[in-house]
Amino acid sequence: MIFTEILKSLSERTGANGAVMIDRDGEVVASWSKVAGLDMELIGAHYEIVLDAALEAASGHGGKVSSVAISTDTARLAILAIKEGYCLVLALDRAAPAGKAMIEAARAVETIETEMG
Repeated sequence: MIFTEILKSLSERTGANGAVMIDRDGEVVASWSKVAGLDMELIGAHYEIVLDAALEAASGHGGKVSSVAISTDTARLAILAIKEGYCLVLALDRAAPAGKAMIEAARAVETIETEMG
């Protein structure tokens, strides 16, 4: 599937451990992981909820959220909105360059949206 290839390429360019594309209902469209045992589907489902909360909060103030970045003591996550209620979640090590990852993820979203038609 083309979406899996996009996620794999994104992960390789950013040094991410994996990426997942989720639809508006929280269902996995495509995922890719380089780390055995990394459950990108579960990560995506949980963090899609975070993006939904940010979107709802912003809409109450006339704004629009395109991405959310989360840093923990061990990891970084980039969560990006895709058209029609879809989203992309990228899982990175804590030391990964977050700025580069966000730029590359935004480019991947553009490619995904083109493929979606």
